[in-house]
Amino acid sequence: MNHHHGHLKNFEEREKMLPSRQILERFGLHSGQHIADLGCGYGFFTLRAGEMVGADGKIEAVDIEPERLEFVKQAQRERQVPGQIQTHLATNETIPLPDAWVEAALIANVLHELQNPLGYLQESKRILKSAGELWIVEWQKKETPMGPPLDERKSEAEWESLLTKAGFHLVWTEKLEPAHVLMLAYLPKAQ
Repeated sequence: MNHHHGHLKNFEEREKMLPSRQILERFGLHSGQHIADLGCGYGFFTLRAGEMVGADGKIEAVDIEPERLEFVKQAQRERQVPGQIQTHLATNETIPLPDAWVEAALIANVLHELQNPLGYLQESKRILKSAGELWIVEWQKKETPMGPPLDERKSEAEWESLLTKAGFHLVWTEKLEPAHVLMLAYLPKAQ
């Protein structure tokens, strides 16, 4: 569970494997959007999203480590990121945001670490507005030079099954070589 996370502050290295702008564009992030970055870590996607949503957009950055959230606040000021980034300290696997709050939630490289990924997907659903989207970045289920052990990874079919159980509709999955998979799912409109 505790793989070494020191490399997570090295955004340039991470960009080579996970081109943040390209990934967020693929998910359809646009100016003025209000999204959550769940398990934001040191803000790798948060800060890029803040640039992309512009002054009218809002990013809710959620993490369980106060030190990471501090880093995000500092980096936002240093880089003068226009989007309004608000940080939220989470406890366990609950998300400290109101119901039906955001248009989309990004969960990048987090689900494989959770005790209860299904519960977390259901909790994510709670904060999404009607027809809200879930953007997932996860490790492919194969051996790669870095990342979690194989037994902590799930196949695309396993993720799809969890998403379906949580009440989401999977729109697409796409492999992002060398090691990741992107998944976009949405919540059907409330009847």
